[in-house]
Amino acid sequence: MHQIELARIAIEDGAREINLSKIERVDSTALAYWLSLQRWSRTQNIELRWSGLPDQMLSIAELVGVDDLIHA
Repeated sequence: MHQIELARIAIEDGAREINLSKIERVDSTALAYWLSLQRWSRTQNIELRWSGLPDQMLSIAELVGVDDLIHA
């Protein structure tokens, strides 16, 4: 099963916070993955909280101009 599907199952089961503090390396694919998860959760009327965002993820988000979506 794909990771995003596992995350969706956890959210459907009641998870509301995504803690990224254990992530050691981030690339643009990881950013796209988390943004996809955030968009999906909004279509389900689920408000997710993000914690422990890696500085690298924030830097990539700023570079590609989607940092406002990370903080939304």
